[in-house]
Amino acid sequence: MHIPRKTKLLLLLGLIVVGSYLWIALQPRPTRPDVSVSLLGYKNENSGLRLAIIGVTNLSSFPALVYLPTVQIKAPDAPQGFTNSFEGNTNQWRRFHSMLAAGEGGSFTIPPPAKTLSSWRLSFYAYSDFGVAQVLRRFVHGRQTPFQATSDWFEGDK
Repeated sequence: MHIPRKTKLLLLLGLIVVGSYLWIALQPRPTRPDVSVSLLGYKNENSGLRLAIIGVTNLSSFPALVYLPTVQIKAPDAPQGFTNSFEGNTNQWRRFHSMLAAGEGGSFTIPPPAKTLSSWRLSFYAYSDFGVAQVLRRFVHGRQTPFQATSDWFEGDK
């Protein structure tokens, strides 16, 4: 039985489309990036403003986008045990975002919470869905929800 050339091409194209969709759909979900956040120390700006130096390192074997730091202050009465603090000039440091390759680190400075006697920490969002397969997967399934990375608690001023 002879199959017309046009039918063969359409069948081949259909198989390629279905195969591509299956390949994309069966890609594993991105894994949680292993991000380390640490307080490297303090310094004083020329104006006398005290700044905390924060280091962020991607400990994963794949790239990760780390962004939108949020200061969290311990608050035992709060439902989660902490409250988010947005005091000070947040426009500057809240814009921190960095694409970190595997093992790469970066740093930035923030003003620590003013006059806090409580411990505080930083929380970040992190994505790891990069690479051709993951980018294509986003078109089919949408972007994953970002993972949250937090630092250990830093002691407040006593």
